[in-house]
Amino acid sequence: MTPRIFLLAAAATIASAAPRTVSSQAIPDKPAPAAPAKADSTKDIDPVGTYTVYLTAQGNAMTTTTRIEKKEGGGYTGTINADGIPPLPITAVSVAGKVLKITLTAPDGSEAWIEMTVNGEDLTGSWGMGGDGSKISGKKSP
Repeated sequence: MTPRIFLLAAAATIASAAPRTVSSQAIPDKPAPAAPAKADSTKDIDPVGTYTVYLTAQGNAMTTTTRIEKKEGGGYTGTINADGIPPLPITAVSVAGKVLKITLTAPDGSEAWIEMTVNGEDLTGSWGMGGDGSKISGKKSP
């Protein structure tokens, strides 16, 4: 083989090997495109309605009726009624998905709260004020 043919053969061998060498090397994968953000499918419940709530207060079983209404201009208002106590004014209502939190003024003037999860007509949760509180259950009606 003449030196010139040898050089051409060597160059052809190197040239033909180069693509195989490059293609056999691991090429880092591009990061997968981020999945589109999934929309929160939990829609806030409408808190307006009447709730019959079963709870324990000072060791005694009690049934309360909570009425929540929409205020003109936005927000909510309402009262909580039970035998033996005057109507208790609701001072704040917040909703996050199926969770409803109510703040109210207790008979002694202190702040109390009720937090309930509403699933259709059924509700569960808890209430508290000062050193008292319990689990709750009940029903919602429109």
